Amino acid sequence: MEPRINTDERRFMIKFCPVNDDGSLLLKKNSKIAVLDLTHGGIVIARKLTKITGSVTGVDVYKTLAPESLNELEKEGIKISTEPLDPSIFDIIIAPVHLDPDYPMIAKASARNIPIISHHQAVGHILSTYNLANKTFIELTGTKAKTSTAILLADILSTQKKVISHTSRGLEDRSTGTIIKKGLSITPASIMTALDIVKDEKIDFDIFIAEVSIGGTGFADIGIITTITNDYKIANNKKLASDSKRRMVLDAKKGSKLVVNNDALRFFGACRRDIEVISFTDSINATCNVYYENIDTKGGTIAYFLGKEHGKIGVREASDYDITSYKTAFVCAAAAALVLHIDPDTIEEAFLGFRGAQGRMTKRSVDGRIFIDNSNSGMDIRTAKKALSYAKEDKGRIIMVLGEEAKEVCEGLDPSGVEQFIKDHLHELQYLVLVGERMKPLTKDSPDPGEVKIYYACDLPGGITLAKSLTGEKDIILSCVKCFR
Repeated sequence: MEPRINTDERRFMIKFCPVNDDGSLLLKKNSKIAVLDLTHGGIVIARKLTKITGSVTGVDVYKTLAPESLNELEKEGIKISTEPLDPSIFDIIIAPVHLDPDYPMIAKASARNIPIISHHQAVGHILSTYNLANKTFIELTGTKAKTSTAILLADILSTQKKVISHTSRGLEDRSTGTIIKKGLSITPASIMTALDIVKDEKIDFDIFIAEVSIGGTGFADIGIITTITNDYKIANNKKLASDSKRRMVLDAKKGSKLVVNNDALRFFGACRRDIEVISFTDSINATCNVYYENIDTKGGTIAYFLGKEHGKIGVREASDYDITSYKTAFVCAAAAALVLHIDPDTIEEAFLGFRGAQGRMTKRSVDGRIFIDNSNSGMDIRTAKKALSYAKEDKGRIIMVLGEEAKEVCEGLDPSGVEQFIKDHLHELQYLVLVGERMKPLTKDSPDPGEVKIYYACDLPGGITLAKSLTGEKDIILSCVKCFR
């Protein structure tokens, strides 16, 4: 049974059509396929499809690729266009979930009932051609806690299995503690790039964990939705990101397992009966399979009820990060590990050894100063406020670095939100260093013209350097910059 979807929602959802009504695959050897958006992973998808289908055309929707890159693709047999084409010449249209549904090729294809599948779903089909026998494939999506959950889960599983993780912090061999490659995005197509790198490096693994933006591919043995709270608009503000994350449920392969936050289950409605769903919540809710009995800065207790298995897992106080900022990651990782039959004692031991994830509410000493690092791709004003509350616990002078390195990081950091933050919280700061071109106009908001309280830096390293120059021993540097790391 599919989740309930109203008419307005359905209008903006890209339909998943991996098979025809008779069960035959849509992506056949003689299929003519158009891949829209070559900027966000479309190049990888187009190249992979040339080995599967008869004809592939790439459409550079945003016109961001250099002529040399387009020429290279044409040499590989991929036809290229920088303008919308007539969709009737194609058997299938492949488009990212964030593309405006009124983009001409999408709108016309929908009107003519030409099959449209997303990048996620195309990747799921291509992954079925990979040799991943006897390996467990895990995908995580969600608005928050994706990277933290992936890192925690990898920590737990690597005590017993060979684990590869692909997250926003890089492609890592968790069994050896080495970074294989940094800089990969978490678009669905990057999963294939990551697997190809692992294969080329001849690295064996038992479990592959992939952090994926805005949904899942449908290929996972275990799919995880960390949360859909703080939802946001995509596709030219015509869809919610949660609409696409719902595909994690709709597209899950038969017999797979889903570990889903209760907030998503309540929003999605009814669920399928041919997959196993394990619910969790980061609050007290005994209707879920895994939930907190209690949680605060001193620690907490996670209770679980999975069939005949039930028990408790402890989370202990940490001095080098704020455990309440990881409460979703702890309970979600615990639920996923339990589904994989990891002993509760092993989970608890992994939690005890956890030291936080870079850029996610971690604390350390730097040159006699307290440095709180909350700079990451998911940083927003809400987490900046939480980070400020955490910093105030140390009762020192706070010098905050706030802003964005590039507005293109996810949905960027809204300057109006930063402006309101300044009005509400500047009095709690000794100094404020704003980062990013869009934040520069806000430096005029220093309350006293005779006293400079707001400074500016063009990037995160420059902001940290400036903050250090403004501080002395025992001062607190609070870093809250939206950035890729």
